Amino acid sequence: MASHPLVLSPALPTELLWYIIHSCAYPTTLIVGSSRSEFLASLVQDVAIARHIRIVFAPTVSHLRAFLSVFSVKDSKVPSPPSAVPVVPKPNTADTMKHPLLLIYGFLHIHRETSEWSVQGLSNTAAVFVEAARRVAFQAVVVEPIIAHEGEEERDPMTLLLTEMVPILSGSARRAGPGLAGSGWTGKTVDVRRVLGRWFRFKSCDWGPRDGDENNAHTPEKHNSFIENDDMT
Repeated sequence: MASHPLVLSPALPTELLWYIIHSCAYPTTLIVGSSRSEFLASLVQDVAIARHIRIVFAPTVSHLRAFLSVFSVKDSKVPSPPSAVPVVPKPNTADTMKHPLLLIYGFLHIHRETSEWSVQGLSNTAAVFVEAARRVAFQAVVVEPIIAHEGEEERDPMTLLLTEMVPILSGSARRAGPGLAGSGWTGKTVDVRRVLGRWFRFKSCDWGPRDGDENNAHTPEKHNSFIENDDMT
């Protein structure tokens, strides 16, 4: 049985790829909540992507749900590592072994500024996501991109993420204001922690040094690139 679904701390694309390359098992699938060009443009030039990770681009909620509803390991054209056999960790070793992941980068991001940014919209996608991962015995994981909010630069990204407010009803109007703290929604709202807590546990991660600390920054081992171009645009 796969481990419990997780929401990890927000991460830069480079940090996310380092984590996948060094901490995840074949046949991990990464679903990026943006177009292929937007994601690749955000990467530094010399970052290599592991050739054994399947990457799918789902720029809209509709694309994401459609992919998840029919997700299957058999559909992937990404080659397995030499002598690799997909293995589901035994329950007593689940915490010490690498897991194949079904990981969405930008789960919340693609819902924002759409009619699906509501408790119902997020819940519908989360249910489909967790079921897709359970069906193939993968671990469902959510990681959000780091987004700078004016006036809130000093706050912990995970705290910002989990305290963001979501309207109960779809189509609610947003009141103008500076940053997340100064803006809000008309009607009743709940925070992201409460919405996603039904399916996910929350785990803070230290992704490593940022802001150009080259001496201590993660340096992933270079691989020949192989991106399965599942761009749903």
